[in-house]
Amino acid sequence: MQRPRLLQVFAAVALTCAALAASAAEPTTTLKDSGDAAHLFGYLPKPGMDAQFDAGYRKHLEWHRTHDDPLVWYGWYVTHGPRMGMFIDGTFGAPFAAFDNRVAPSDDGKDADRTFLPYGEPTYRAVYRVRRDLSAGTPLEQWRPTKLVQVYTYEVRLGRSERFEKIVKRMRAALDTAKHKSSFTWYEGVGGTASPGYMLMVSREGWSAFDEGPGGLEGVLASVEDTTVRQQLLDGFAGTVDEVQAEIWSYRSDMSLIPSN
Repeated sequence: MQRPRLLQVFAAVALTCAALAASAAEPTTTLKDSGDAAHLFGYLPKPGMDAQFDAGYRKHLEWHRTHDDPLVWYGWYVTHGPRMGMFIDGTFGAPFAAFDNRVAPSDDGKDADRTFLPYGEPTYRAVYRVRRDLSAGTPLEQWRPTKLVQVYTYEVRLGRSERFEKIVKRMRAALDTAKHKSSFTWYEGVGGTASPGYMLMVSREGWSAFDEGPGGLEGVLASVEDTTVRQQLLDGFAGTVDEVQAEIWSYRSDMSLIPSN
C-alpha cells in the first residue's frame, strides 16, 4: 500500500474512533417526554413513624435537587386498595438508558439510608414501558401530575396479550367520542409485574372527576352503546384477564421533584 493511501486510512480510523468516543460521552437525554420508561418504588412507613418517614424523604429529595438530578420524581400515597398506606415514588418519561447514567447512585443510596429508610421498609419495585399506541394522554411523561390517579393493574392470561391489546384499542376509540375526556395512560410490564401484565393510570383532578364516567377498562367497555359490540368486548375482556386490582393514589407535591427545565 502506498504511503499516502496508508495515512488516509489511519486518518479515517482516527476520526471514526473520535466520533464513537464523543457519542459514548454524550449524556442520555432526560428531558420530559424523552423516553418510555416508568420506574416505580414502594415503601411502607414503619408503625408510628409516618411523620419521620415523610420528613426523611423530603430531605432525600434535597439531595437529588442539589445534585441536579435531571429525572422527575413523583410521590404518592395509596389511599384506597390492597396496598393502602404505602408510599410510592416513580420517575416517568425518560429513556431506559437514563438509569445507566444516574447521578452518583452509590451516594444516592447512602443518603436514602441516612434520611428515610430507617423509618420505612422497601416493599415494591416495578418497571413499565408506556404504551402510547394504547393511551389517551400521557400527563406523567409530560410532567403534569394530577391530585389523584386511579391505578388498575391487569394480569393477562398467557398467549392473550394481542387479543387484550385489541380490546384496549377499542376502549381508546370509545374514549375519543366521549363527552368527558380524562387522560388514560397504559403501561406494559417489563419487570416486577405479572407477565404479561399491564397498568392503567387514569388522571383525576379531584373527586368530582369520578362523576364524569368510569375509569377501568371493563367500565368503559360496558358504556359502549351498541349492545352486540358491548357484549363481544366484555366477553373478550373476560377471556383475556385473570385478575384486576384497583387503587387510588394521592399525589404529594411536597414529596415530589419536578426539574425546572
